[in-house]
This record gives sequence, structure tokens and C-alpha cells, in this order.
Amino acid sequence: MNEQTDEYEDDFDDEADDPPLTATQQAAADRLTAADLRTIDGALLRNLTGNYRKVAMIVSLAMGSDKSFYPDVIDVFYAQRLKLMVERGLVESVGDLNRMRYSEVRLPQTAGDELLPGLQRSPVKDE
Repeated sequence: MNEQTDEYEDDFDDEADDPPLTATQQAAADRLTAADLRTIDGALLRNLTGNYRKVAMIVSLAMGSDKSFYPDVIDVFYAQRLKLMVERGLVESVGDLNRMRYSEVRLPQTAGDELLPGLQRSPVKDE
């Protein structure tokens, strides 16, 4: 880890699980309020469709889609929020959710929008 920036070095192992949050990153996440978490979750959910999409792409879109972007909260935290949504049955997944580049998520096919009343998705085309 680079002490000056508190970021991970370039030799990050692409085949390993996503890294845990550093102490500084965890402290930033711990400062988030319930309203902040709803904003982050909403940004993630707005980028989901009925088709599977890479977790890394959903995270990237969510981080860049909202004016209230949290600069101290990294992509791994957003991926952890998606993993929690899968555990709660709000989102379906395939792949290894511990590796955002090797997993995909989508809105549940059985319940569709019933789980997410009033949710407006971003106008992003499926690939």
C-alpha cells in the first residue's frame, strides 16, 4: 500500500479477491449516514436492469452518476453494498461477488420492479 495516498499499489493481484478496506477507507465508510447509504444504494440500483451486468460496471456507473459522489468511499465499498443487496434478495447475481470484475448482477426476474417501487433507472443501454 502506498502510505502517501492510502491506495493500493500497481502490483495488485487481479486474480485475488477484492482487497479489504484500509483503516482510512473503513473510517470514511463508517462516517456515512443512513441517508448516505440510501443515496449510494439508489445509485447502484438505478444502474441495474433485468440483464446481468458486471459488478465493476455497475459500481463505476453509480460512483459517477450522482452529484453526491463520496470521494473518500472507494469502489470496493460500493461492491460490498451490492453484495449485501444480493444477500437480502434485492438483486440476483452470478460469479464470485468477492471479485467485482468476475461477477454480474441484475434485478430479480420474478419480482421485477415490485421490490423497488418508485425507482427510476438511468437511461443506460444494455451491452
